[in-house]
Amino acid sequence: MAGPSLEGIVNPDLLIWAREASHLNRMEAAAHLGRSVTEAKLQAWEEGKAFPTITQLRKVARLYKRSIGVFFLRERPRVTPAPRDFRRVELSYQHTMSPALANGIRLAESKREAALDIYAQQDEEPPAFGIVADPAGAPEQIAQTMLAQLRVSMEDRRGWASEYDALNAWKVAVEALGVLVMQVSRVSVSEMRGCSLALFPLPVIILNASDKPLGRIFSLLHELTHLARAESGLCDVLEEADRTDDQQRVEIYCNHVAGAILVPMRELLAQPLVANTPERREWNTDEMLALRQIFWASRESILRRLLIAGRATQQFYQAERARIREMFAADEGASSGGFVAFPRRVVLTNGRFLTGLAVGAYDANVITGTELSRILGTKLDHLPKIISVLKEREAA
Repeated sequence: MAGPSLEGIVNPDLLIWAREASHLNRMEAAAHLGRSVTEAKLQAWEEGKAFPTITQLRKVARLYKRSIGVFFLRERPRVTPAPRDFRRVELSYQHTMSPALANGIRLAESKREAALDIYAQQDEEPPAFGIVADPAGAPEQIAQTMLAQLRVSMEDRRGWASEYDALNAWKVAVEALGVLVMQVSRVSVSEMRGCSLALFPLPVIILNASDKPLGRIFSLLHELTHLARAESGLCDVLEEADRTDDQQRVEIYCNHVAGAILVPMRELLAQPLVANTPERREWNTDEMLALRQIFWASRESILRRLLIAGRATQQFYQAERARIREMFAADEGASSGGFVAFPRRVVLTNGRFLTGLAVGAYDANVITGTELSRILGTKLDHLPKIISVLKEREAA
């Protein structure tokens, strides 16, 4: 049986609010709720002419990624405005957002609030985000300062065996600065590559799990630069995209800083391949691969650094960028990796920082098992394996 009606208990306005926050219209929401909930029935619930049963409300709560109790509130809760700083491959989605992305951003905000609550319950202060980038500072100098705080050395890079080792190491370094690094799934890379929530303390960076590992690393550092500037703005890898002059300058600046962190100029010029090249020229595939395995940066990032260093021609750079874009478009929709076991996916989605904080709070009886499950989005049955993943330093 479906259970008793919730007439007089459910606030119809909260049904509208939660649906709209998930970027779903009534037809789309009804389609996700199953055959028993038609668009007309959903409209009746939202207008207060009919009311869902508790079973139906649970389905609604799962779809909108909300706690069931939120629908019993008397007024809409205050929420942080959705950030505008998405790194996108194209701008075709500039004025819209998919339900998956909208819910991913909102869940990240909710998890951040949960982390702040844990610190408060433990009578501890959350780590302060200490990177400050002068908006007028030279990007090469800002990159050197940020790299020193990240503490990722060339020696560290020589110990990496794969792109996933590199991604994991950079994420750990960024989280050590007091940043929650999370991932969102089922979002097209064409819509979003990276997003930052400039909320302090515990700012958030969201990466797209569908992106390539080296692409995620660049997004991570690009968004970190935005956080260091304590600003929000549309972030896009296409520097020739349609933006205001101010937006254009910020995006070029953040791309420059991210590239300089990945490929420090002094280290680049010290490489024999580059040191023996005193003038601008073209670079073959083997040479680019050799540099990529030294810096663990994408081909495009290395090309850009070679151009800035005066070692690549503008014509060669533009031609290679166009070819990389074509390859990216051809690969759109392809998975960036293989199967990921659920406990590991929990850690990747929430980040090591938040997962470790929540598990530690549960072990110390600061939060309940129910709260832990809600924060991490998993059942307690998976906790032993989640703890095992936290102890590893493998692919992320």
